[in-house]
Amino acid sequence: MELDLNALPEHLLYAPEQDMWVRLETDGTATIGATHLVGAHGQFMFFSPRPLGTTVERDRSLGVMETAKTAVAIHAPLSCTIVAANAAVQADASLVARDPYGAGWLFSIRPTALEAERATLLDVAAYREWLAQRLDRFAPPVDDRPPDDFGRFY
Repeated sequence: MELDLNALPEHLLYAPEQDMWVRLETDGTATIGATHLVGAHGQFMFFSPRPLGTTVERDRSLGVMETAKTAVAIHAPLSCTIVAANAAVQADASLVARDPYGAGWLFSIRPTALEAERATLLDVAAYREWLAQRLDRFAPPVDDRPPDDFGRFY
């Protein structure tokens, strides 16, 4: 998995606890997606968003991404109403890893508490600093690690 923090686009905002990016649009909506760092969970095979029109509080589930071995909840970086889910990612969840900041976007949302929650989002410099202190949490998935001398995964 690529941990290059320089791969984070400068023009986006980041929700650090969720490893999500946010692009505020001029029409009052926001486009959100997962950063390239979520690849630590494994190769995504399935994307199941909550229904359009669903209102979700910040840090609650917008839907689920699944790998061959686990399901990962997609937590909302902002309280919002879901306006759209990316149909291309529903058809091919690997887009999230292949083009996380382009074709692999996940949702278009209408923020419902942006003024109160805007401060929870970081610019790229602050997010890089936040991540630099936590890079050990991005260890390779267990199925990608070789067993130790006793046949256990470390």
